[in-house]
Amino acid sequence: MDDVGDHREDGDGMRRGRGRVGSWHLGLGRELGYVFWAMIGVEAAFGAYVGIWPLWIEALGAPITVVGLVLGSSGLLRLLTLAPSAALAERFEPRKLIIGARALTGIGLVTAGLAGHWTQLLPMVIGSAVGEIAFPLTQAHLARHAGEDRVRAFTLVFNVGPAVAFGLSPLVTGGLIALFGLRAAFFFAAVCTLFSLFFFSRFAPAHDGPELDAAAAAAARSTYPEALREPGVRTLLTLQFATIFALALGISLLPTFLADQRGISPAIVAILGGVGSIGSVLYGLFVARSRRLQAVPLVAVAFAVVFVMTALAVSATTSVLWLIVVAFLGRGGLWSAWGLFVAALSETVRSDRLRPRAFTLSEMVGGTAFSAAPILSGLLYARRPDLPLLASIVASLALLPVLVLIQRRLRRSPARIEAPEPGVPAPTPTPTLEEVA
Repeated sequence: MDDVGDHREDGDGMRRGRGRVGSWHLGLGRELGYVFWAMIGVEAAFGAYVGIWPLWIEALGAPITVVGLVLGSSGLLRLLTLAPSAALAERFEPRKLIIGARALTGIGLVTAGLAGHWTQLLPMVIGSAVGEIAFPLTQAHLARHAGEDRVRAFTLVFNVGPAVAFGLSPLVTGGLIALFGLRAAFFFAAVCTLFSLFFFSRFAPAHDGPELDAAAAAAARSTYPEALREPGVRTLLTLQFATIFALALGISLLPTFLADQRGISPAIVAILGGVGSIGSVLYGLFVARSRRLQAVPLVAVAFAVVFVMTALAVSATTSVLWLIVVAFLGRGGLWSAWGLFVAALSETVRSDRLRPRAFTLSEMVGGTAFSAAPILSGLLYARRPDLPLLASIVASLALLPVLVLIQRRLRRSPARIEAPEPGVPAPTPTPTLEEVA
């Protein structure tokens, strides 16, 4: 794959292609183009099975409380695998770590498709948890190559593109399920994972300049406490946990609710997941074109929360399929909100040295919230099927004023001047999230 168009230097000395929007990299440049298509494969794989994952666990003989536990069991494993990922990336080539992690995810997907009982889903749970290592490392790679317009780049690469894949793959999955049964979803997801591995393998090395001496290399290493001391980081992470938990509380067992309480077939449930992604794509494109929302990402998160609340409210109150389909346009607000939190962190953390740690913390926090919510959701569902949806709506409603208030506080924060990274020339100052108005 060759670049189309001219080239220009990035701030870190890397060369990156800038071409037509119609080129293979959609005008993002070669390196960001690789990230774009790799994330297309990752999200297509996730979208292929996530809509029917609770149904598959239940079909393999698990009661509803166990379904919630299996859905949430990856939370601890995510912490165990994500925590050392930034340190490993300082010692080993991040590209190889990403490829190895996503390969294990692919193996897990194949074993899930072959499983005959819910107790045989452990490789899938482990593989999906290990595969999460790819996210903070890929986010750091994008931030390194995105230049000054990081919020827009993160929105396009981690929201719009993946949302398209997340929307289309359930449509394919729905057809495969209708022909071959639920197992087909996991084999299709494994094929999508293989697609992503090709583009991950094309990433440029993280360190292509002269090797740092031992003292400079030691100085370049980062720690999680350092990242947490960055102004605004703890606030954003806390708010991200609360938002993802509140939204996932209603979404995690929504496929089961629609199948059991609304009589919607598994194939249609899988297709509904694609409808949610259409809404995420439309909203992501709107954010990518709106400088005002890019400057206030937490307000953009608040809109995404409202979209999810609408989808949950309609699902909880009606069985009319066309209304549920329309309302499901808002379901993808969860992924929009998650991506916007990461974009906000990329602007708040000015240091390339600390960004991998901040992104890893974000994935740990978001993943823990996303994995813990189904456990509570399963307990509530066992008492009354619509309780998880109602609890999610109430919690989300309480978050809306908090998101707006925190955004105002971030915009009033004073500008910060960062020292140059060890062994790296001082970059040209760029505006932070707090400085954009």
